[in-house]
Amino acid sequence: MAQTTTTTLATSLPTEFIAAEVLREARPFSVVAPHVFKDVLPPGQGKTWSLQKLPTTAAAAVSEASDIVAVARTTTEATVDVGEVGLSTEITRLAMETSRLEDQLLLWGASQGRAIAQKVTADLCALFPGLNGSTAVGTSGSDITVADFIEAMYALDSNNAPGRKVCVLHPRQVADLFKAIVGAGGAVYHNLPELVRTGRLPAGQPEAGFVGLLFGVPVYSTTEVALVNGDVDRCGAMFTREALAFIQLRPIDVTYDHDASGRATEVVVTTAYGVGELVDSYGVPIETED
Repeated sequence: MAQTTTTTLATSLPTEFIAAEVLREARPFSVVAPHVFKDVLPPGQGKTWSLQKLPTTAAAAVSEASDIVAVARTTTEATVDVGEVGLSTEITRLAMETSRLEDQLLLWGASQGRAIAQKVTADLCALFPGLNGSTAVGTSGSDITVADFIEAMYALDSNNAPGRKVCVLHPRQVADLFKAIVGAGGAVYHNLPELVRTGRLPAGQPEAGFVGLLFGVPVYSTTEVALVNGDVDRCGAMFTREALAFIQLRPIDVTYDHDASGRATEVVVTTAYGVGELVDSYGVPIETED
């Protein structure tokens, strides 16, 4: 007669429930990925994703009776290498027998999903210092200013960066920016009545990390923004969608592995993705004091 045990229950607990909880926990920590170029690398296509990039071209006036002289165009290629990221938690049988099994699996699965989302965000933030030819706005060792924010906007506009600008900063940078606004007599949330009164975001804005709009630019905050310049500064960035790429081979996946001799169940959460720079001039680092 077939019996239901802690072992069979661990493998028969509906995986979709655990996966849903993992994704729910991961979303608040996925701050940068929703704002960059995203694509999927199909299985069986190797580990390198590539995209052909067209050169910058210019049109010119031509005379009615004149031939247009062809100009050679050379394309370039952006590539992103995909790798695997994951972590596991091993729960002993005794721990599961003395607590609610489904709560244990949900708890650790959700925790690992959060960790993976933070890893994705950290990997994308690590690309910020290299944007715009590594030429940043801001002053090392000094707080961010409203002028720094405007200078980043100007840098993208002068580079004809297409699409809506997005700014991602460290919480320290956000706090200093808010202080600068208030110090100049401005109101941090005057343009966000919907957020303040009802707790809802302006239409079309991803929720994770959102702190407000400044000059029409959505500002997001994450602790994954990296330290630079001898760890005295944080390097946030302002960019448009085509500056960076997030390429996914395998979405977040949750599996279980029972270790009979160890009397434990392992909760394994993995994903496979890669990040990379697409168009260098469509982003600009913002380096200011931590």
